[in-house]
Amino acid sequence: MTKEECQEKIAKVICNKPKQITCDECYLLSKGKICDNFEHCRISEKTKEQLEYVMMPQNEHVFLKACAGSGKTEVVGLKTAYEMKQWKSYNRGIAVLTFTNDATDVITERVKQFTGKGRTYPHYIGTLSSFIHSYIVQPFSYKHWGFEGRNDDFSYHIVDRNLSIYSNQWLEAYKCKIGYLTNKNKWMPIFSHKIGYDMEKKDFYFYVGEYEMLWLCEYYRSQSLQKHIQKVREEKGNGCWKFEYVKKCFEDCKKEFWKAGFVTFDDLNCLAEKVLATNAGARIAKRFPVIFIDECQDLSGNELKVVDALKKWGCTIHCIGDLNQSIYEFKRVDPKEIETYIQNYKHKELNTNFRSCKEIVDFTGKLISNVDIQSIRPQSKFGPNALIYIEYDEPADAVRTYTTLLKTFNFLEKENRILVRQSLLRRELENLTCDGFDKKEQLIVALQLWQKGLPEQMSRALELAGWQISKWMGGSSEKRNYYCPKEITSVFLWRIFLMNVLNEMVHSDNLSDFKKTYGQWHTQARNELGTILKNNYPLILEYDEIKHRDFDNMVNGKNFKVSPRNGKVMIAEFEEGLTNTIPVMTIHSSKGCTFDTTLVISSMNAHSQGGHWKNHWINGSGEVKRIGYVASTRAKELLVWGVPKLIKEDKELLESYGFVDAKKLLGNK
Repeated sequence: MTKEECQEKIAKVICNKPKQITCDECYLLSKGKICDNFEHCRISEKTKEQLEYVMMPQNEHVFLKACAGSGKTEVVGLKTAYEMKQWKSYNRGIAVLTFTNDATDVITERVKQFTGKGRTYPHYIGTLSSFIHSYIVQPFSYKHWGFEGRNDDFSYHIVDRNLSIYSNQWLEAYKCKIGYLTNKNKWMPIFSHKIGYDMEKKDFYFYVGEYEMLWLCEYYRSQSLQKHIQKVREEKGNGCWKFEYVKKCFEDCKKEFWKAGFVTFDDLNCLAEKVLATNAGARIAKRFPVIFIDECQDLSGNELKVVDALKKWGCTIHCIGDLNQSIYEFKRVDPKEIETYIQNYKHKELNTNFRSCKEIVDFTGKLISNVDIQSIRPQSKFGPNALIYIEYDEPADAVRTYTTLLKTFNFLEKENRILVRQSLLRRELENLTCDGFDKKEQLIVALQLWQKGLPEQMSRALELAGWQISKWMGGSSEKRNYYCPKEITSVFLWRIFLMNVLNEMVHSDNLSDFKKTYGQWHTQARNELGTILKNNYPLILEYDEIKHRDFDNMVNGKNFKVSPRNGKVMIAEFEEGLTNTIPVMTIHSSKGCTFDTTLVISSMNAHSQGGHWKNHWINGSGEVKRIGYVASTRAKELLVWGVPKLIKEDKELLESYGFVDAKKLLGNK
C-alpha cells in the first residue's frame, strides 16, 4: 500500500474526509477539524512508516521501535484514535499504558484531538501502575491475602517506599524480624514498605536509606551478617538462621503488610501476577483485549511478568519505545530482557528524527552505532557549530560560558536546559541561580518569592514549596511536576494545592513576617503548617491513593529542622536581583523532553556512575552509554558538552565527532 493509500484510509476513519478530495485539499478547505491551528494536514504530514504502524491489525503483537524525536507520542495518539473510531463494543476497550502522569495527559489530549470526543470510555489511558492497581489488584487480590477491608472497602492503600517513618509511626507495626546489620555492627530496622520481591530472580530486595538497594541473597552472604550468624549458632546450635528462615521472615513481613491492606508500587506487580494466574485473568483480558504500552523500554522484570500473563490470556500487546533510551537500571529494568520478550513480535521502525538538526542526529547515531537514523530538519540555526564543547575547572564555569554562548547567538530567551547525571550536582548548580537568599531554607525562600508576585519568581516558588511539602507527603524526584508525589495522580491539582498553601502562608501574620530568626520562624511554622496543609487537602483528596494522612503530626521537629547554625541568625532579606537563569535537570528527568539547546555536563571523575563523557558516553557500554545518548538527543538546535580540562588526545577525540571548542567560537565573535 502506498503512502497516499494509507493516509486516505486513515483520513476516512479519523475525520470522515470526502473521498473526492485529497488530504491536503481537505486541509486547505478547512474540512478537517483535527487540523485546526496546525500548519499542515496532520495525516498527510506523517511518514509512510508512521502511517503503516497506525494501520497494523488489532490482533497482531507489535513492537514499534521509535528513535528519539520520531513523533512517537503523536503516532500513539493517532493509532489509538484510529482504533477507537472503529471500535464496536460498549463495555470492552483498549488500554493505553504509560509510566508518568505527564505522558498520560499528553496522549489523552492527542486522542481527544483525533477522535473529536471529550470522553475515552470504555477505553483506558493511564499509567501502568494505576491500571494494575485499579483493574487487577483492587477487584481481586484481597481474596488471596486475607485482607478483610475497612467498612466494606477493600481498596489497597499504596505506600511509597520513601515514606518517612518519623511522620508515619504506624509503619512500626510492619517491621521485619530481621534487621540490617551495618559494617559497623549496628542494627537498623527494615520496614515492609522498603522490601520488594523480584519474580524473575526469585529473591527479595530491600532499601537502606533512600537509594541504596540490597539483594537478600547478597546481604545474607555479607561478612557482617555471617559473623553474627556464626555467633548465634555457637550459642544456639547450627540449625539457626538458615537462609530459608531469613527469607521466610521477609515473606511474612510482606504478607502482614498486604493483609492489612497496604502495598508498594512494585508489590502491585507481584499481587497482579497471582491474580492473573487465576480465572480472573480471563475477565481482565476480555475487558481490555488490546493493550498499548508506551515507553516499553522502562518495563521492569516484574512488570514484564504481568504483561506476559495478560498476553497469555489473549490480550494483543503493542510495545512502543526505544531500547537505546532504557536508563532505569536502578529500578531493575534490563533492556535485554525486554528485547528477548519482544523477539517474536512483529517489528516496525520509526527512524526519522523530527526533533534535532542533522549534526546532532548524526552524532547521536554514532554514539549508539545506529547510522540508520535520519534528520529531516534543515541545518541548525547555529550553522556548522551545532556541537560545541566547553572545558571547565568547575562545572559552574561551563554554565557561565554556556550563558555567554546563548547571549552571543541571541538564544538566551529560548527553551534551554542544563542536564546533569547526579542530583547533588543539580542542586549545586541550582544554587548558582539563587542570588540574594539562603539556599538552605527552601520554604522560606518560596514564600519570599511568592510574595513578589512575578511569574518567574512564583514558578520558582512552586518548585521550592513542592520539594519541601512533597517530602512530608511521600516524596518525588520529578521537578518538572513540582515534585508531585506518586500517590497523587493529578499534577495539575497538586500545583493548585501548592498555590493555595502558599497563599494561606502569605496571609499568616507569623509566617509572612521575616523580621525574626530562622529558628523562631521554624517554631511557628511547625505549629501552623499541618493545619494549612489540612485546610487545602480536600482539593486533592480524591486523587490521593493514600486516604489517611496524619496532618496533625505531619510537620515536626524531626522532619522540618532549622538549617545548621541558622537557629539564631536573622532571616536574610530577599534581594530583587534574582538571576534569570537556565533550569537545571537530571538526565533521567529530561527523558521525553525537547529543548532548543542543552548543556550536558560531564562529571569530573571518570569513575562516576555513568556521568563521564569519555569513559561512559563515548567509550562505555550498556546503560552508561545510553545515559549519554538520552542526554544528547534532547536538543533541537545546539548540543553543548561541558567537560573537565582536556589533554590534546581527548580534544582530538571530541573534535573527530564534530564538536567545536567554545573558546574558538567565542573568540571569533
